[in-house]
Amino acid sequence: MSPSKKVKFMSLFAGAVALSTVFAPLSINAQPAAPQVGQRAGAGKGMGKMAGIELSAEQQAQMEQIRNETRTQIEGVLSPEQRQQWQAATQNGQRRRGAMAALNLSAAQRTQIRQIMQSSKERATAVLTPEQRQQIEQRMQQWRQQRQQRNQTSN
Repeated sequence: MSPSKKVKFMSLFAGAVALSTVFAPLSINAQPAAPQVGQRAGAGKGMGKMAGIELSAEQQAQMEQIRNETRTQIEGVLSPEQRQQWQAATQNGQRRRGAMAALNLSAAQRTQIRQIMQSSKERATAVLTPEQRQQIEQRMQQWRQQRQQRNQTSN
């Protein structure tokens, strides 16, 4: 794969991953239980790097608010057709990455969504304690190392 194609692919992949974390709750029909003090973030919710991090009830409420606002903002970027395609694909069990790629986002939409996701990430990080941020950073480093090892063995 040429370097320019890799850059385009990574850009699309990053956008798909970002969107999947926001839209994941759309594919869940059940209402979540009330947060419990000391409950682990993302317990059963597939929150990726946040999974297993202990959050207070207040932090959980703040994170839920950020998630909801982010989802609303991103839905505002999508056309009605794209929103409908996304919901249909996720309800039919299609993987989020494939469903996102099928939306054919414009360059402007990808840029807007990246900006929304960056802002959401900053807001979510501000909710966390320094210890929680450190735990997430450690997980991200482990994930990068594993990804790098997979890439080295597949090349």
